[in-house]
Amino acid sequence: MSLVKIEDENIHKLLVNGRSYFDILLYNCYDEEKKMINKEKLNTAFDDLLDNYGDLLNLGIMLSGFQFVGIILEKNLSITDTNEMSIAYFMLSVGFLISMFGVLISFVTLEYLRGCREENVEFIIAGIQKYKWIFKSADLILYSDCIMFTIPINLLIYNSLSLNLSITYNVICGFLFIMGLFIHYMIIVAKQNYNLTDDDLNNNLNICNIFNTCCSVLCGEEEDTYKRDI
Repeated sequence: MSLVKIEDENIHKLLVNGRSYFDILLYNCYDEEKKMINKEKLNTAFDDLLDNYGDLLNLGIMLSGFQFVGIILEKNLSITDTNEMSIAYFMLSVGFLISMFGVLISFVTLEYLRGCREENVEFIIAGIQKYKWIFKSADLILYSDCIMFTIPINLLIYNSLSLNLSITYNVICGFLFIMGLFIHYMIIVAKQNYNLTDDDLNNNLNICNIFNTCCSVLCGEEEDTYKRDI
């Protein structure tokens, strides 16, 4: 049977609350009025989660490989004479540990999802909500890992480039970091509510429209035409 009735009121509350990736995928499988969950859609949601955490696992392994190579090169190049270089390689070493921990979290998440997907629906939802904070930590660990990988590069670059070029690299890196944070907040963290402009309807890229979108996300608008249900 593809449709399953949710009898437990606590499970119903869990399904209609929250804004995380897990919450949205589960809500999209759920008919709030009829209190029915579609098992076929739930299986598709599980496939999406498995793919997502499989990608996180592979990315964590790749980053840890780069960091390990950097640690080995430090021993061969012997360029840790200054405090800045010592800090850079310390952060690279800590980043390697963070990568390994992120790989562990992703692996545990994959094993849990594969093991529980054939259980009854209410058990699945309760379990995912119970451990969601652990599963979501894989994202935060990945972001932290990228920071611990990027900062040492911004320090080590002074050994290879002139001062002016190194500072230029730092500025570009800082700008992209801030843009990345904003884009992540706008698309992933913030609740998705939209108002379409003429530029959106005509598929025109207008710099003013981009600034309006930024102001809308940061300041909020009273009325939005298109709103996400959860």
